[in-house]
Order: sequence, then C-alpha cells, then structure tokens
Amino acid sequence: MAKNPNIYKFEVIERIITEVNFTTKEEVVEFARKVRDYVLSKPDVSKEKKDAFKNAYKEIDEELTLGNLKEIKKIISGSNN
Repeated sequence: MAKNPNIYKFEVIERIITEVNFTTKEEVVEFARKVRDYVLSKPDVSKEKKDAFKNAYKEIDEELTLGNLKEIKKIISGSNN
C-alpha cells in the first residue's frame, strides 16, 4: 500500500531540516529546492513521491517561518537523544 503523500511530505520536511545546518530560512529553502529538483529529475520515482517533495518544498518556502524551522529541528533533535 502506498504511503499517504501528506505523511511522506512531513517526513521529507523533517529530513531536510535535519540534514542542513542553517541560520537563515533561505539556506533551508535552497537545500529543499535542490533536493526537490533532484527527485523530480528521476524518472523512476513515483508520482506520489514527487508530489510529496514538491509539497514539502512549497510548505518550507511559503508557510514555515525561520522560527518554525528551528522549533521543528529542536523537537526532532530532542527526540533522538
């Protein structure tokens, strides 16, 4: 059974935030754009996954603030200790 694209979107957002050390939102947006473009260039990636990466990028770029991104990273980091 395919994973719900919204759930996959949140996993993508979490992974992007944890993979980049950032001090500005622009650093996160740039990294997310590169990841999205890479995934979209792969013909073997499913439409659902491509949609999740597009939606994750859009949410990072348009909806999340720098404060949101830092808070998410803090929560994720705290849960891994």
